[in-house]
Amino acid sequence: MSPELFMYKIFRKLLHSFKARLLFLFFSSCLFIIIYRYVLSLSCAKIIPLQEIPHNLVPAISNLKSVTDDKQLCDIMPMLINGTWPPPNVNINDVYLNNLAIQSNVQPGGSWKPSTCVSQHHVAIVICYRDRESQLNTFLAHMHPFLQFQQLSYQIFIIEQTHQRPFNRAKLFNVGFKEAELVSPFHCYIFQDVDLLPINIHNIYGCTKLPRHLSANIDVFEYKVPYDWIFGGAISILKNQFVSVNGFSNKFYGWGGEDDDFYNRVTHNGTTICRFEPEVSKYIMLPHKKEVPNEDRYYYLTTGGRRFDSDGLNSLKYIVKKIELKPLYTRIQVDL
Repeated sequence: MSPELFMYKIFRKLLHSFKARLLFLFFSSCLFIIIYRYVLSLSCAKIIPLQEIPHNLVPAISNLKSVTDDKQLCDIMPMLINGTWPPPNVNINDVYLNNLAIQSNVQPGGSWKPSTCVSQHHVAIVICYRDRESQLNTFLAHMHPFLQFQQLSYQIFIIEQTHQRPFNRAKLFNVGFKEAELVSPFHCYIFQDVDLLPINIHNIYGCTKLPRHLSANIDVFEYKVPYDWIFGGAISILKNQFVSVNGFSNKFYGWGGEDDDFYNRVTHNGTTICRFEPEVSKYIMLPHKKEVPNEDRYYYLTTGGRRFDSDGLNSLKYIVKKIELKPLYTRIQVDL
């Protein structure tokens, strides 16, 4: 065999091998892209469309027993063509809020229920709070009419932390749960930040069969979900579900991590969270100064699974400094 023919055969073999590898690389890349896009299309949350919301809401059994011939059940949710509910465009001061309490027949401590029908919801709305009076006033002015239009039986609890230690959002929610349980047998709990306002009346402040992320689409994030497993801002959860996961962790002093830890608690046994469709889950965020980050948040987050059974409601310690029944809310001031 001539040297030229030998080199030609070697070259053909190399070329064939190169083509085979190139084809393999090409098809492998295509398969990876298909799988990657499929995984991205899977959501950590079940998305509930508007028309399916009533079928996913869980009524309070104790309220259903209160139905009489003279007082029937309220609708489980209002259905309007336009669900937009804009924030109040008025000067919100103490006079305005006191008048709102009187005109809306809100009871001292911030409780209310419909007078013409029996609500299918019995909800405690727990707000963690410190040094945001202007936001609190806006929240109260917005939320009471919002909740009453939904014909909820509800009470608003403002859990205020003193300045002894850095702010602990999750632990305040645990305190709110414990204190609300002393007031009434609520079947549903809403845990929410004071700087968020829902702007669609179909965003029912009741509980669904699955734990729900209420504030999925916020204006500061261009009404997009920042990351798929986000579970902060405002959530709703049935009482028995909250107890079963031992509430929130008590470890997260300072900003960040506690909401992701709670997501891990809720979903580690296979439970899925849900969200209403984006148009319904819209919120606006009131301007505020960013909190100081918790330097240990990543450690507590990555090791959280070890403490689900020992760090939460069953290890909660706090001191109640003051309880006040304000015209539009129950104020509970605590040392943590």
